[in-house]
Amino acid sequence: MSERRHGRFKEAVISWSPLKKSLFLVLIAIMVYGTVIALDGPVVSEIFGEENFHPDIRLYRERTSTILEGGLLYTDVHTETPPLINYLLIPAQLMGGGDHIWVYSAYFSFFGLISALMMYHALRRYDDWLAFVMGLLFILSPFGFIEAGLGEDETIVAFTVLLPALLMVLERNRLASLAIGLGIWTKMWAILLAPAHFLQQRSWKERWIMIGIIAGVTILVALPFLILCGDEFTWFLQYYFIGNPDRKAEGFSTFQFLQWGGYGIPMRISLALVLIGLLFAYLYAYKKGLGKWESMTLAVTVFFVLYPKMHTGYYLIPIAFLLAWAAENRHIAARCFLMFLPVILAVAFSPTVGPGGGGTAFIEFEGSWILGLAFALTASIMLLEATYTAMKNKSFITRAIEEEKARGSADGPITSASAGAPGLDGGSA
Repeated sequence: MSERRHGRFKEAVISWSPLKKSLFLVLIAIMVYGTVIALDGPVVSEIFGEENFHPDIRLYRERTSTILEGGLLYTDVHTETPPLINYLLIPAQLMGGGDHIWVYSAYFSFFGLISALMMYHALRRYDDWLAFVMGLLFILSPFGFIEAGLGEDETIVAFTVLLPALLMVLERNRLASLAIGLGIWTKMWAILLAPAHFLQQRSWKERWIMIGIIAGVTILVALPFLILCGDEFTWFLQYYFIGNPDRKAEGFSTFQFLQWGGYGIPMRISLALVLIGLLFAYLYAYKKGLGKWESMTLAVTVFFVLYPKMHTGYYLIPIAFLLAWAAENRHIAARCFLMFLPVILAVAFSPTVGPGGGGTAFIEFEGSWILGLAFALTASIMLLEATYTAMKNKSFITRAIEEEKARGSADGPITSASAGAPGLDGGSA
């Protein structure tokens, strides 16, 4: 978009009401997500095979059907996820997902749209224009609309991380603790926010309340399954944190390609690297007094670079955090979109997905793991570089919060004019 067109678009959007901005986001989401859903059946599935591009649909159907028929997760059906994500999938199954893949795709697309609207409405008090751009870029991220349109649940995963993150920024600390607890038992990713949330509390009383809320949610959700399912329930924790020794293909990370090439790092060492990296990220953010959004962004990025079991759509999570800078810096925005290329190419060389789903990649030949490793490294480097570039400046969220504190008042939203935000203007990178 040229500077002139961008200026006209920004001028027009700023004059819109929040309702009109929201309807515009809905329209864009319908167009983007709807196009992928429409092309899936007659084009994508026909070319690549339904079993290759929808490997998880069968699992969604089996688990939701088990619940609806009165069965028990973990014992009556093999389950590799926390329990709540399976209950969140029930509406899609009831609406026809058992017979039509597109129902699941539309359901996941709905969560992509809800996440974008949530970002806009939660953050517009800091800068209405930049919050709108942030929501728009979220909808347009290929990590979201392609994955959701092809029937993958990563938009729900991103939603479970964004909700507590936004509540943390808004100082709704107890609701944030509740959202973190529920998010942990939906797909575990919200656990990354808990240490940052803990350190940001103003008193030990609030910290103990936070721990109590998360512990209470954990007891209410996990204890019944622990009693009824025993080891079959705790198996998924092993799968998430230390992997399954019987399954070699677990994602497309740098560590996995090294393993496929015969240079694998023991899982316990990999986990130690993750924990050390996260500890450094949390303590660095705390000691440097980074804003909440910056602290969460740093922790999520470190985890993504070091965690060995990574999948395509999960990249929507760090991208969502980086959009707070991408909304006003086109160079960071470009990185957030271009990152999809090395990620999808790494997936093409990964035995995790592919014909048969049993260890055969879409592209495989002698030494092909080296190319996969190169693409996975490229994705990690791009993510690190985008985060490093972003961290040179405070996000518009943190700038606005600091301005509010400096004025000693938080009355009313801060508009684009008062915040002096430049918009997608190609700031220095």
